[in-house]
Amino acid sequence: MADHSPETPRGASTLLKPLAGIFDRRIAEWGATARGVYWRNEQGQRLRFEVLARILDQDHAPFTVNDLGCGYGAFFDFLAPQFEERLTGFTGYDIAPLMIAEAKTRIKDPRAQFVRSAVATEEADYSFVSGTFNMCLKAKPADWAAYIEDSLVQLFGKTRKVMAFNMLNGTGIARGDLYYADPAHFVLFCQKLGKKVQLAVDYPLLEWTIFVHR
Repeated sequence: MADHSPETPRGASTLLKPLAGIFDRRIAEWGATARGVYWRNEQGQRLRFEVLARILDQDHAPFTVNDLGCGYGAFFDFLAPQFEERLTGFTGYDIAPLMIAEAKTRIKDPRAQFVRSAVATEEADYSFVSGTFNMCLKAKPADWAAYIEDSLVQLFGKTRKVMAFNMLNGTGIARGDLYYADPAHFVLFCQKLGKKVQLAVDYPLLEWTIFVHR
């Protein structure tokens, strides 16, 4: 995985290298399914997409999208039929080579492109991160939180309108291979980035979603 200095988040090379391997093995085992990206089922995956896409329902203009941690392209599969011609461009980024290969094989829509990268390289109207920050493996919580913060700063710099991301709900601790984030911490952090920050917890999953507006 290439670095993108000076935009590379702190510790990205060390923290993300083992993740790329486990996600490659996962997609090889489960294929282009929710389980192939470590979601429990398609229903939960779709609900997360629905919450993220709320912000798009409020904008009737054509728009472009960045998807950081795109996996096999499931978010494009969700957005394309729902928003049709309003979706004019989509760039998905992932660190796992087999994920990017699967997305490119599956999705031939000319609006979509998929890039192996830990950061967004293109500007877009809206940027999304769904589940990408959940799996920290054996990283220390403080190191993982620093990586997330740097990632959000970098991604917001590529976002013209709104950045949205979800994380598991907790107090900034790691359990097993998963990181459980304190929403209050990330609301305060995102208030330094955007003019308006919205927190959504009104859906039946043990997580939260933040929207950061320009």
